[in-house]
Amino acid sequence: MPVCEVSMSDLEKLIGRRLDVETIEEALPKLKCEVEGFEGEVVVYEATHDRPDLFSAEGLARALKGLLQIEVGLREFKWREHMIAYNEGPSYRPYVLLATVHGLRLDDEAVKQMMQLQEKLHATYGRGRKKVSIGIYDLSKVEPPIRYVEADPDAVRFRPLDFDEEMSLREILKRHPKGQQYGHLIAGEERYPLLVDSRGTVLSMPPIINSEDTRVTEETRDVLIDVTATDARAGAEVLTVVATSLAERGEWIGLVRVKGRERDYVLELDPRSSELEVSLVERLAGLKVTAEEAAQYLRMMRFGAAPKGAVVSVLIPAYRLDILHPVDLVEEVVMGYGYENLVPEVPPPQHAGREDPMERFSRKLREIAAGLGFQEVNNYMLTNKEVLYTRMNAPELPTVELANPRQETFTCLRTWLIPQLIQVLSRSKHAEYPQRIFECGDVALIDESEDNMVREERRLALAISDAKVTLTDIHAVVDALMRLLGLSYSLASEEHPSFISGRCASIIVEGVKVGIMGEIHPQVLVNWGLEKPVVAAEISLTALMALGRKRAPRQLRGQKL
Repeated sequence: MPVCEVSMSDLEKLIGRRLDVETIEEALPKLKCEVEGFEGEVVVYEATHDRPDLFSAEGLARALKGLLQIEVGLREFKWREHMIAYNEGPSYRPYVLLATVHGLRLDDEAVKQMMQLQEKLHATYGRGRKKVSIGIYDLSKVEPPIRYVEADPDAVRFRPLDFDEEMSLREILKRHPKGQQYGHLIAGEERYPLLVDSRGTVLSMPPIINSEDTRVTEETRDVLIDVTATDARAGAEVLTVVATSLAERGEWIGLVRVKGRERDYVLELDPRSSELEVSLVERLAGLKVTAEEAAQYLRMMRFGAAPKGAVVSVLIPAYRLDILHPVDLVEEVVMGYGYENLVPEVPPPQHAGREDPMERFSRKLREIAAGLGFQEVNNYMLTNKEVLYTRMNAPELPTVELANPRQETFTCLRTWLIPQLIQVLSRSKHAEYPQRIFECGDVALIDESEDNMVREERRLALAISDAKVTLTDIHAVVDALMRLLGLSYSLASEEHPSFISGRCASIIVEGVKVGIMGEIHPQVLVNWGLEKPVVAAEISLTALMALGRKRAPRQLRGQKL
């Protein structure tokens, strides 16, 4: 989780009152921040990754004002549409979003906090600037409208941050420290992203470096913020956090309408509406409160809240990216009430617990896979159809989809494991070969016979990538697994578009198909950018367990796993 540093004097200036160490030590844990210590007048704390609004002094001060009841309720920002920009950027980094903040009062510490906020957002939401990158500029040195374009890396020159000489875009990747650190994000492309103003002045080369000519200093009063991204929602969320944080030191936010090839983008700062049933607080947290009390605690956490009978109408600030469900609002009520005020209750006597048989079986399979030289990976159950089907050349199965996905990368639950193993291999091409990885995890399948229409199934998937790997290699692994489990099995030829025809087989145990194995089709390798062959297998542990209930595998019978 991000470790942040904030000056006590800067916090006091933003909050408008004196603070002592004890107040900070008591208040920050209520915001799920862990105080790591004090270095002089600087407080060092660890913020949770889902609260990017607390990555700098501005957002922290805003939250503390509520907890200390200096200023409660929804923080209302002044904003208006301010200018137009144009998106003509590269398809590999297709999104740009902009905003301005006006009337800033900056000093050295404020500039440091601005840089810290950028750094922490780059490391978390930005995935090391690959997904999202941020630039902040002195608006007085910029002539609108702004254009996001793609440029010849040898034809355009500008003076990068902290350098006195002009360089070409390609030279910056080789010579500038930031170019060396992040150059791999664009180095293989024919044309590089560039942000320019109406005079053709270069503002930055996203996601690498800004221009020295537009540097933000203590004299800066108005700033331009740009966010370039591969995911529009993530870019908008990051811009919201940065703009609302800087607005704590300024007067108003300027919205920039970005005209793109397909649609316009403009920052949305309106709060989201939700409702909280007070009974949910007692049911989930054991805390009995009235609607008026729940609204009071939510206002302390900087939400707009109004009681209406047994329900609280809630306005969620745009910068609160972590609020996804009424359950999150229950947590906010408890935080406003104070975890330290909750009275613990001794639970009634319970029967002794025991490990679930499937977990024992899965642990045994993990040990076997590791013993066969495989390294375990863990992927999210949430993924998207491009990963599951499009890149795998696989037919689309009935899939559990999210009604309101927050990111394009997480839109549905996985129906098989092999695609995410291939995805891991595609991101590990720089690592030493052979690469042998496995995952033991759950998939979700549509099943109308189930009460909730969904059946979860535990599976084991294995993949090997190497220059000369063949079906024989993965067959040997499956054979070893089955022998160690004491199971007899057979293979049957199968045609599957993700595998090479004639190099794919079903795994049969006692007449039941429990898995599949084969050589991944060359087109699938091309889709994932893989250069070496891959073989893979996927086995249903749920199916094996069902067979085991009828006839326990010899190797597992009588063992305490």
